[in-house]
Amino acid sequence: SLGQLKPISIEEVEETGVVGVSEIAHLDQQQLLSLDACMECGRCDDACPAFASGKPLSPKALVQDLKGLMQATANGGSVALHGDTIQAETVWACTSCNACVTACPVRVDPLGLLFDLRRDRAAEGALAGSAANSMRQMQTKGNPWGFPQAERLVWAEGLDVPLASDHPDFEILWWVGCAGSFDRRAQKVTRAIAKLLIKAGVNFAVLGPNECCTGDSARRLGDEFLFQELAEKNHSTLKQHSVRKILTQCPHCMNSLTHDYPQFGDQFEVVHHTEFLQQLIDEGKLTAPKRNGSVTYHDPCYLARVNGVHQAPRDLLGDGVSEMEQRREKTFCCGAGGGRMWMEEEADQRVSVLRAREAVETGAETVAVGCPFCLTMMTDGVKSCGSGAVVEDVAENLAKRLGL
Repeated sequence: SLGQLKPISIEEVEETGVVGVSEIAHLDQQQLLSLDACMECGRCDDACPAFASGKPLSPKALVQDLKGLMQATANGGSVALHGDTIQAETVWACTSCNACVTACPVRVDPLGLLFDLRRDRAAEGALAGSAANSMRQMQTKGNPWGFPQAERLVWAEGLDVPLASDHPDFEILWWVGCAGSFDRRAQKVTRAIAKLLIKAGVNFAVLGPNECCTGDSARRLGDEFLFQELAEKNHSTLKQHSVRKILTQCPHCMNSLTHDYPQFGDQFEVVHHTEFLQQLIDEGKLTAPKRNGSVTYHDPCYLARVNGVHQAPRDLLGDGVSEMEQRREKTFCCGAGGGRMWMEEEADQRVSVLRAREAVETGAETVAVGCPFCLTMMTDGVKSCGSGAVVEDVAENLAKRLGL
């Protein structure tokens, strides 16, 4: 299903010597059959943000090239998969938005194929540059920014934010995430959420320095064992605090905790902050003015398309949301998913600019988002379009309207 990746065990690797896919024979039977099923209709290309922005990735061509390799290999050919058939820049161009997966009428999964190719490349040490540096910092520092874990609660200065270690009777654990903890712009969102939770009297707690990166980016960049290392550390911490319900403002953390972590024995109810804030309004613990300024809303891929959350943010924004054509489950990516948040972008291949242009064309004065990565990408994209529109998280918008 969407948002899920099949785990690999160390035992499997020791037995087979294989991590991911380095030759056509490593694809499983379902994947090989899917190559034959492709009708070349091009719907995946039409939906793909990497393709639309001019990046060297066509989901259709990827499938067809692998199909050609499969047929050539069956006829005794010896063409290499990596380098000869699929180029490295194609493997890393994907934003893992899942649009190609949902667009395919015969359920071919180009994204799953790319993830398997990435796993092989990561295992071979082929991930380089800023993305590789971010992965190293995840491993050594517990977050991709490389900040000391002791600074995870710096954003909370002057606010009464309880730590789980000091407040064991909390009802919901707030998973702040790396961006919300360390990124200066995203910290403002975190503070807005904290003020809203405190005003509503929510019995919550945070892990502070004991929270580590979920490893989502590592897994989707192909470094499965770094992901598992981080997941095991977090699993131990969450188990220690008997956590059953988690609140998070990051759709990537949400997806990882919802779909990845149960593969290793964890079972939580995970709720996005827009859902939770709307629930507080429904329960009368917060009141939200229905009137809002001129606003449009950008649906994050991992929130709307992958996890089906798209109404709550709109309800929070009140009346008069100017909608973009590509919205809800058919949203268009900001460009940061699949670990591309940590990669350099060519100026003429920025997915964020395409999406920002669509947002600006609504005429809205505010572009609201529900993801820290989208916040960064849409801010840059709107600026590149020469627009003066304000980009802010839904929680910031709500807090502002409530005078917090």
